[in-house]
Amino acid sequence: MGTWGMGGRAEKDSSNDTQSIAALQSGLDMGINLIDTAEFYGAGHTEELVGKAISGRRRENLFLISKVWKTNLRHNDLLAAAKRSLDRLNTDYLDLYIIHWPNEEIPLQETMGALETLVGQKLVRTIGISNFSLELINEASRHLKNIQLAANQIEYNLLHQEAAETIIPYCLKNNLHIIAYRPLARGDLTKTHTEILSKLAEKYQKTANQIALNWLISQNITVIPKSTNKEHLKENMGALGWNLSKEDIEALRALPLK
Repeated sequence: MGTWGMGGRAEKDSSNDTQSIAALQSGLDMGINLIDTAEFYGAGHTEELVGKAISGRRRENLFLISKVWKTNLRHNDLLAAAKRSLDRLNTDYLDLYIIHWPNEEIPLQETMGALETLVGQKLVRTIGISNFSLELINEASRHLKNIQLAANQIEYNLLHQEAAETIIPYCLKNNLHIIAYRPLARGDLTKTHTEILSKLAEKYQKTANQIALNWLISQNITVIPKSTNKEHLKENMGALGWNLSKEDIEALRALPLK
């Protein structure tokens, strides 16, 4: 489950807190165990909502991801940011901690050293990057001494497949798991490729959104769609447990990009 927009965007918004917490809890009750959030979302409030949603649940059954904002990439700033995120989430550790965006004004070597410190302190289990160019991914990897990057979070969906040319092959070669944000392209998918999605939806007896999500899942990519609607959560869950054929995956890969 993604959480962008829950509890606000760049600023805190508490107007839909009850609905957001209920949606997260519904997803957990359905069997979803991964939640992706960030300190930037809702100026930290989104992490607080996640913390409330997971309260009372077995922590070892959850996979929590948070992201550090690009202004907090200096060594001490990053350590402090991670601890604030842990406090808001009311947890002792993060399963994955990601650099949300690169910052050319702060040396990557310093940032990667801080992430290694967090892993050494057992506050973070694995680390990753997001929105990095191939050059920056290589540089980040070179600065790590004792651990490796575990994941790369990118915008990737049927309308935005540019990463398939360079980023994804690199990640596959170097054991970086891919996490796709905006997997449904903010709802634009079903407005754009209606003919092929409708055809495949009929073939597999699924919805167009389930086809779009399964296209990613079938490639061993983690998807983090966000929804505050229980029926949409159920629909998202319906993307699991089956796979598109290789021929249909390739047909969707050949679609014109946005």
